[in-house]
Amino acid sequence: MAMLLLIGCGSKGQAVEEPATMEIPSTEARTEEDPSASSSAVVQTTEAEPKDPVYTGLIKEIIVPCEYDLDGNGTVETINYQVTDPDGKSFDLKIGDAEIEGSGDKLTGKIYAMSIDGSSLQILLEDRNSNADDYSHVYVYQQDELEPAGVLNGEVSSYRVHPQGRLVTAIGSSEVFQSFYLEKDFTLENGVLVEIARDFYPMGNEVTARKAITLSGSKAGVAYTMTVKAGSRLVVLGTDNQQWVCLQDIETGEIGWLQVPQGEFGQILVDGKSESAQDYFDGLYYFG
Repeated sequence: MAMLLLIGCGSKGQAVEEPATMEIPSTEARTEEDPSASSSAVVQTTEAEPKDPVYTGLIKEIIVPCEYDLDGNGTVETINYQVTDPDGKSFDLKIGDAEIEGSGDKLTGKIYAMSIDGSSLQILLEDRNSNADDYSHVYVYQQDELEPAGVLNGEVSSYRVHPQGRLVTAIGSSEVFQSFYLEKDFTLENGVLVEIARDFYPMGNEVTARKAITLSGSKAGVAYTMTVKAGSRLVVLGTDNQQWVCLQDIETGEIGWLQVPQGEFGQILVDGKSESAQDYFDGLYYFG
């Protein structure tokens, strides 16, 4: 099955996680009386002369107020952050002389430093929406300005940073066929988070065909090589999250591609016409 997925539908196209190159300094000072404390973190306190940050931690919860060189120019900035509403609906973030007053759903009060490129830091503010789903507001500090960069979905602990590729991987939702959590890659372009599309996003749930339907043998959509009968059990192997969904017949092992109309979530193309995916498949996932 694994080989069929790799050959028939393509690989994930996921960036390879490289060894970290820099380290986020710890905001906790180590006392001289405890020389045995083992830590690779570079200690920086307000009493010590500021040092250039070395960011190998990549993502780290920080305790404010604290000082970091966020933009990598050799000068540390003081970071202050507080949730200003008892229900977590608003916050005040201050870095150096720059300040932003913003809103949230249910801010937890936790703040993190992240380095996508290994040379500068981004600030994450943890939040939780009405469905109890975690996400983070991302801010960048450049040229003495503090600006919003976007949002990353999922728990902060689930994010993965690939400094060599200048990417961060987080959870996102599928945009075609059915609701599904997908791993998505993002980079920073001009201080804004931009998604870098993958060739293929795995899914893996089982569905049953309600009606007979014909699948294409490739995404080119030319040669029709597979007919699915009503009652057939299939695995939704994944999607390119744009125009195609890849399915495998459990009984025969055959793999085929199903085209979907762009911008029409939950729909599929049958003989060139947009039809509801639920009319053809039982077992699809839909959130909410």
